Amino acid sequence: MTFRQDQFFQAVASRRIPRVRVAGIVVDRDSVLVQQPTDDPSACYAFIGGEYELGDTFETRLRKEFEEETNARLIECEYLFCVENHFQHNGNSVQQTEHLFLVNLDRHDVESRESHLDQHWLRIAELATADLRPRVVRDALIDGTYLTRRYLLQTEA
Repeated sequence: MTFRQDQFFQAVASRRIPRVRVAGIVVDRDSVLVQQPTDDPSACYAFIGGEYELGDTFETRLRKEFEEETNARLIECEYLFCVENHFQHNGNSVQQTEHLFLVNLDRHDVESRESHLDQHWLRIAELATADLRPRVVRDALIDGTYLTRRYLLQTEA
């Protein structure tokens, strides 16, 4: 992980409370849209989204994240499921509750508005070899159950 990611997860872990995150799954044809830090190409891929903030609704936060991080606008979104995500980072326990939405955007040629992030289209048929997290969501995309699941649990040591 990058220095920036290390600082971020250290701050999250130090709060000692679960973080609530909202993210979008964008599927177009046979691919899914993800993002990755530009300063560490070996870092994992993640779904575009962010921390739920005071005054937000899930949809307003999701719209803000896509508009802040990309050149795309959210046309519609549909709630898919909740992920209870537990993992370790540098010896610290991190717990996130992640709410995932199926998202349609106004464009396919998505570009980053933030220099520290790149967006990528990954083919669903090749996701098994991609480090896309949470892995339980990646696996639900691979087997097609992401449209019928309502709760997923991710635990990593």
